[in-house]
Amino acid sequence: MIGSGAGSARARAWLAVAALGLVGGVGERAVAGAGPPGAPHAAPASTGTTIGVLYFDYAGKNAELAPLSKGLAQMLISDLAAVDTVRVVERERLQAVLDEQKLGNSGKLDSRTAARIGKLLGARYLVLGTYFDAMGAFRADARLVDVETGQIVKSIGANGKAEDFIALEQMLADGLCKAAGQLPPPPGSDHGEHKEAEHRGDEHGVAKPPPARRIPKPPRGLKASTAVTYGKALAAADVGDRKQAQTLFKSVLAEQPDFELAQRDLDKLIQ
Repeated sequence: MIGSGAGSARARAWLAVAALGLVGGVGERAVAGAGPPGAPHAAPASTGTTIGVLYFDYAGKNAELAPLSKGLAQMLISDLAAVDTVRVVERERLQAVLDEQKLGNSGKLDSRTAARIGKLLGARYLVLGTYFDAMGAFRADARLVDVETGQIVKSIGANGKAEDFIALEQMLADGLCKAAGQLPPPPGSDHGEHKEAEHRGDEHGVAKPPPARRIPKPPRGLKASTAVTYGKALAAADVGDRKQAQTLFKSVLAEQPDFELAQRDLDKLIQ
């Protein structure tokens, strides 16, 4: 039973999300304080705005393209990690929460469940979306949603060709990164203090730049078929089939040697 006060506020937030009719699935940058998979999923003590990227919902008829959902989510997570004012929940943690909630293979999530997943992850904002294919062309739509209010902060649509899937993904990433960079810091955040300290510089008065983030470069001309194989590799890793995951990652890299994110995922798997 939902009580009064904070409980009612949470209920109203979930109802607001539900009113939007949002659907999606939960889809690498770790959130500090989140703990390892299996740890209690309380909201982390964060000084940055936290974003979770859910698995996109495939709205087409070709079942072979469904694994692209995980690949697209992982690529967007990597891209959003370049925004220094936000923290992005790593995909492995999202998958762990789905598994614990027995939603790992459920496909679509209703809006109330998506909001609950966001709360469990400690994410103030969620990226939800859909994609489909038609006659060799792709369409994907993404929404950046405030979990607490249900408000859609930004909607982005992108069209692309199957042989240049990366162009579509980068359109979504560019729009999401711009929107994420404009999000207000959470209440009590000391982000502004960090910025001020950076500008004060060292003892010699030399300004200290923020530490560089090593973000994998997007591959050139990535095809949708290769991205599907990448999604299958992630799915195999999620269920503990390391041998199959390694085989699939190597297949991806044979087709797309400059796919740095896939190489990083493979390296992590074999460590």
